[in-house]
Amino acid sequence: MHLQNYVLVSDAYDAWKRGDIEAFGALLSKHIAFSVPSATSTFVGVGTGREELKRRLRAFLDCYEVCRFDLLTAAPTDTQCVFRIEYTYRARDTGFEIVGTQRHIWGVSDNQIVSFTVAHDAQRLGAYFELTRPADRSLSPGQ
Repeated sequence: MHLQNYVLVSDAYDAWKRGDIEAFGALLSKHIAFSVPSATSTFVGVGTGREELKRRLRAFLDCYEVCRFDLLTAAPTDTQCVFRIEYTYRARDTGFEIVGTQRHIWGVSDNQIVSFTVAHDAQRLGAYFELTRPADRSLSPGQ
């Protein structure tokens, strides 16, 4: 079961790296709960639902490019997978990049991802979003 959960979440990461939100979404439960905190408005935020998460991730990818996304550590169990990742994102409008690490906690049940929580430096990422926010876009996840 541990390996099956690891493969499921690894497939989600592969889809994210390719920018393939449909393939990413196919691995999610219809009612996924997600939480990606930020000190300011953010693209993902807190919410529920596969379609809502996909919409928010598309909005992120409209403004930011995934330059690098590496899995550093993984700890799969019967009900979750905890990964530490390192990323580089580039703002499409400004070209400014951010490099950082995050801890991702993925809940897994019945071969679907049922929850996704990010632990990271929310103030730092929030400041990056404030500096690189496209002039014609709000970062509010409810829009």
